Amino acid sequence: MAGGDLGAYGRKRRFGRTPEPAPLREAPARTAAERRFVVHKHHARRLHYDLRLEFDGALASWAVPKGPSYDPAVKRLAVQTEDHPLEYASFEGRIPEGEYGGGDSLVWDRGSWSAVPPEEADRQRERGHLLVELHGEKLHGRWHLVRTGRGDGGRSWLLFKAKDEAADPAFDVVAERPESVLTGRRLTRGPERRAVLRASHPAPRRLLERVWPPMLATLVERLPGDASRWQYELKLDGFRALAGLSGGRVALWSRNGLDLAERFPGIARALEGVVVGEAVVDGEIAAIGRDGAPRFELLQRGEAPPVFFAFDLLWLDGEDLRRRPLRERRELLESLLANAPEGVRLCEIVGAPAERALEIARDEGQEGIVAKDRASPYVGTRSTAWQKRKLVRSQEAVVVGMTPSASGRAEIGALLVAVAEEGGFRYAGKVGTGFSEQERRALWEGLLPAVVDSPTARDAPRLRGARWLLPAAVCEVRFAEWTRDGRMRHPSFLGLRPDEAPEECVRERPAAGEAR
Repeated sequence: MAGGDLGAYGRKRRFGRTPEPAPLREAPARTAAERRFVVHKHHARRLHYDLRLEFDGALASWAVPKGPSYDPAVKRLAVQTEDHPLEYASFEGRIPEGEYGGGDSLVWDRGSWSAVPPEEADRQRERGHLLVELHGEKLHGRWHLVRTGRGDGGRSWLLFKAKDEAADPAFDVVAERPESVLTGRRLTRGPERRAVLRASHPAPRRLLERVWPPMLATLVERLPGDASRWQYELKLDGFRALAGLSGGRVALWSRNGLDLAERFPGIARALEGVVVGEAVVDGEIAAIGRDGAPRFELLQRGEAPPVFFAFDLLWLDGEDLRRRPLRERRELLESLLANAPEGVRLCEIVGAPAERALEIARDEGQEGIVAKDRASPYVGTRSTAWQKRKLVRSQEAVVVGMTPSASGRAEIGALLVAVAEEGGFRYAGKVGTGFSEQERRALWEGLLPAVVDSPTARDAPRLRGARWLLPAAVCEVRFAEWTRDGRMRHPSFLGLRPDEAPEECVRERPAAGEAR
């Protein structure tokens, strides 16, 4: 069979729906010594391995159900499939449900190859016995590809290792080297089966209840530095949100169990487009500024469209994933959201050591970095397996009072805030900047019904015209540092936090002492 025929490849695919590459009109000319090979770990209806050898400007392809073996005595079925374009050699991703070959495809191995002898490649292929030498990251040495007959159009071949110095019957390369050579991913998912999608599923809030409460990070002065153990994620400045997806329905809860779907209906609609029977996804709702960094004030004021940034997967199609290590949960999350709807994204992992990750976050104007232990399970408490390092100081604070504007208009001049401590609240400062004119008026009108006769926080100062309030509303404040008497220096208002409870607004302190 002549190589380079990409007609069948194109007819089987809808390139507006699948991320697979469309073939170029003309493939670049290459010498025999430059010929590449790739093996895809492809989880379609069944997990298999696709061996692809460059021939005549295309990739001749064989599906190997059990994958290659280094044992010369083990002969593996290899079914020849349609040729693929050369661009396919670097394709890794998820082919969407309903498309040809739907499921995850990883670049399991890659390298160069030559026939033995090199000038015999085309004739060996025509005769049905290729002897190839592979120079890959996992596959080395000589291998036989032998056609077993022509009754099925010559599609059935056998792949087996030649008896050379690279042969090793004791080495199970498929089991011992499951990872992608591009991304390191190990786990794959096949397509969501129609029977699963059409089955009866519990209400999405029931899924959230099964995995509640959410895991929280510990504030630290210095991030752990072992990059082989820890992954570093950008810390987002928004609303923490857990999404329950079940049978096409969505529940969206804050970390305190408040319903966020009504506040962010666009996010809920976007999550409805994720193709899955059941899932619980942990993430953050944030709004991105023109500089590319999330800004809480933009989210609060509705000045930029909200985006759901997913960073963990707790439940998938009937399986509770919380005891699995983070690295596996993340890989499954990447699979689930490989073709995510607009408005849903993966939280970015910074592929750099801890200090460099902080520099990147600082240069991009991000709030900080969260380090996560790749081997850790998901636990419903604050844990040192997740550690956050802030570049910008911020604090959730309870609104315990307000002062009127000096202009005489019905609007606030400043908010008086406190933090929670054992037995009540302690005054933490006066916030007079960061408000829009609309926010000053809205806060005055909204907080007036909560006015009381005396301060509800310890150490509250005497301020002319101050209106003291019941400690019900919560806001987020950015500030420079804590003073010795426990006040925030140069605080600036970012927005109200209806997702936070007043009693949870404790002063955040780094685990290893106060950060400066």
